[in-house]
Amino acid sequence: MLLRCFTIATLLGALLAVARPQDPQNTKDKTGIDANPPGLSFVLATKNGQRLFHLGEMLEIEEDYSSRVPGVYSLLQNPQKVEGGSASRLTILPSAAVIDRVHETGRVSAAAILDARCVGEGIGYGVGGGFCADCDGVYKLGIEPVHFPYVLNYHFAITAPGHYTIQAKAANVVSAGDVSKPLPVASTRLEIEIVRDANWSHQQLRLALDRFEEAQRRYLLNRWGADDAGPSEIAQQMETELEIENSAEIIRFLDTEESLREAVRLFDGSPRIAKYESAFLKAILESSQRDLAVPLLANRMADDDFLASVDFIDMLTAMTIQVEKPIAFDRDDLSSRQQLNPRTLEILRGYVLALGHSLPSKHAGVREVGIATFEHYASKEYCASEPLIEKRMADQIRLQARSKLEN
Repeated sequence: MLLRCFTIATLLGALLAVARPQDPQNTKDKTGIDANPPGLSFVLATKNGQRLFHLGEMLEIEEDYSSRVPGVYSLLQNPQKVEGGSASRLTILPSAAVIDRVHETGRVSAAAILDARCVGEGIGYGVGGGFCADCDGVYKLGIEPVHFPYVLNYHFAITAPGHYTIQAKAANVVSAGDVSKPLPVASTRLEIEIVRDANWSHQQLRLALDRFEEAQRRYLLNRWGADDAGPSEIAQQMETELEIENSAEIIRFLDTEESLREAVRLFDGSPRIAKYESAFLKAILESSQRDLAVPLLANRMADDDFLASVDFIDMLTAMTIQVEKPIAFDRDDLSSRQQLNPRTLEILRGYVLALGHSLPSKHAGVREVGIATFEHYASKEYCASEPLIEKRMADQIRLQARSKLEN
């Protein structure tokens, strides 16, 4: 994936602590113009100076720090460790069509609703990101800029065409005379244009699908993934894994009905593709068409190659109740969860039964996981004094699935 190691391990945790879109107010001089310490330059630019992008296109950005006089300033890799320090924070204006993907992943869980009849307030669920807490590098700034590239799409999704202004602000620079006092800095403003082009999106999808399927075929043909590749194969394996990931990420960011259908088709229930977290699952969770994603996933679950885990059933149940009740997860009080509980239980029961009936036709490898998932949910009572699936029915479904497994 394009520069992902740096983006996730270093940039997200140290140099780009992503902020929600907000109006720029800080680091201005008396005339209202963004002001930096004398001689310091902080430039925000796109790769190759590109300013026109398609909706869903990979948007590569670079932060460049430099100083006209070498040795006067240093850049902190982890400014949060210094009092008053802060990592780079992006502003995108207008912000109405911008989604903060670090905080809004699209992942939801039905567990708190399903447990709402039980005593207590339930459990809170959230998603966190990885941070580079031990990165303590210090870069001495000179005339030659220090470059920090990243892909904007991993942090923000711009969901509508239009003209956008992007700027970064931070307190991650110190002077040579006092390294304990971070200085506020603001980048140049980056102006970009986003356009919608259905033909471009379709062509990019077809190209990405061809690349993904060819790389995946090569990966499977070589039986990689068991950590037993010889030294001569490691480089080729890593290159193939990266090709799989890069092509899957292109599909993820397109966010069209066609790309969603392909993402569901290629998603087999596994949370990973090769060595990477599944970009197809992310594409489904982040899709602006959740009402379409839910029935597509429900149908896909019954396929013979689909691995239906406990987490998947929970996620699909939560997505379904969210489509029916869009504010289901906006309110987090016990009363709201209790009101949603009966319908959510009904949805869950339907999915567990559908999974159970699909078990005999599933491939042996995924059938065992499916049986375990069915058994996990079938016997759950959720404080309703009766199991989710009536015991006689559950035993019959289990017997049919296991008899097929033994044969």
